[in-house]
Amino acid sequence: MRCLRWSAVLFAVLACPVVWAAKWDIVPTLSFLESYSDNIGLTDDASRQSDWVTTAIPGIRINATGARLRFNLNYAPEIVYYAHTRDDIEVFNKGSAFGVAELAKQFLFIEGGALVNQYDISPLGPLTTSNINITGNRATVANYYASPYVRTAGSQVQAEARYTYILSKSSDEPQLADSVGNAINLRLASGLAYKVFTWNLSYRRENIEYTGTQQDQDTKIEVSSAGARRMITNSIALTAQGGYDYYKRGALVPASEGWGWNVGLDWTPSPRTRLAVAGGDRFYGNYYNLEFTHRTRLTAWSAGYNETVTTTRSEFFVPATTSTAAYLDTLFSSQFPDPVARQKAVENFIARTGLPPSLASPVNFFTTQLFLAKRWQASVGILGVRNVVIANVFNEDREGLAGDLVLPNAPNATKQTGTSLTWNWRMTPKNTLNASGAYIRVETPLLFLDQVDRYTYTGLSLTRQFQPKLTGTLGYRGQQNSPNLGSGYTENVGYASIRMQF
Repeated sequence: MRCLRWSAVLFAVLACPVVWAAKWDIVPTLSFLESYSDNIGLTDDASRQSDWVTTAIPGIRINATGARLRFNLNYAPEIVYYAHTRDDIEVFNKGSAFGVAELAKQFLFIEGGALVNQYDISPLGPLTTSNINITGNRATVANYYASPYVRTAGSQVQAEARYTYILSKSSDEPQLADSVGNAINLRLASGLAYKVFTWNLSYRRENIEYTGTQQDQDTKIEVSSAGARRMITNSIALTAQGGYDYYKRGALVPASEGWGWNVGLDWTPSPRTRLAVAGGDRFYGNYYNLEFTHRTRLTAWSAGYNETVTTTRSEFFVPATTSTAAYLDTLFSSQFPDPVARQKAVENFIARTGLPPSLASPVNFFTTQLFLAKRWQASVGILGVRNVVIANVFNEDREGLAGDLVLPNAPNATKQTGTSLTWNWRMTPKNTLNASGAYIRVETPLLFLDQVDRYTYTGLSLTRQFQPKLTGTLGYRGQQNSPNLGSGYTENVGYASIRMQF
């Protein structure tokens, strides 16, 4: 923590000369939420308990933009009081921050950020989307990072050298100990003068040190690669990449390492459409990648497949989820070309209409192990005159690694498949109806028989804008778990909320 505090102080001091040139937008908010759950602990019918829950959410949103500074902060802790099941008031910190300052023009930069939220620990326990549930399977994870870097952008060569310090804390959960990461990223690439043929070289090294009893799980990652791209026509390019991967966790597990390569095709017929495919080989076997995006004035489409060796702590920074804000940002791009104005419009739209922050996504299993994640995803967003529809489907296979072997039945391996849909209907200028549904299937390998959990979620809410800065919501949400082993559960929640912006 001491290093983190000094990093924050350093960022503030170095950014000071350019702060005054920035435009600041500060929005305080205050929300109150009253909920009734008929199964607060998400247990079977024999032990279920109901409760009334009161939640206060003070919040603040800060956006700053300037010629040499960009800063965003959104902090909204949840203060939860239970009428019967708990005596203590629970406080759940939630928020995100990002800032980057240009200290020496077009050369020296410093970047920092934080992400604090609550997550389910394991798909083997009850899963929830709300902090009011008392499941014992939920923890607060906080990640903070500071990253100074230098960058040059010449016409012939572009270069970047970056150091990143990352502190990760996870509520003293034994499945994922606190950790400190130190990473170095080096990149060299062709400059803007290269049009037909471009190239790039990169090197990444990261050391992750865990605390307490997990110190013997310390992890070292080294990835080197070289890539090239050759234009065949104005819209079609051939791509090639090769390199060496090295992943090592602890002293007992053999390193996963080896050479890899891939070749592919990149088709960009217009600025709104792109399709890229690639295939090759890595140390664990065949490798494939797919990226597709397409945007019209009122729709945004995406689909993709990727394979990556990663860790739980890394996944918290790049979650496998469909963000409502990200889709609205794409859909609003034609109406708000300026990214700052567009971000503000998206935030105001979500606050006014009560849209959920994201759609269904795979559970990030808490573990210190390295794993291979293979993900399919597809999603679509549609913006109408009075309707917004966002839908997604996903499939993720998370497999263990031991040397060159991929272990589909390793501890903490899962197969997750899901789909979700959110519909927003602006009935009148002041009234908005939100309807949502989701289905997730989680298969977890056990010793003799795989556990399969099937989760369904439904939600319906009506939001009323009483005044420009005052909104209220009435809603219902329900969830059900149907496992093949043991007992499942159901929950029904009714709630009412009011949100004030100052």
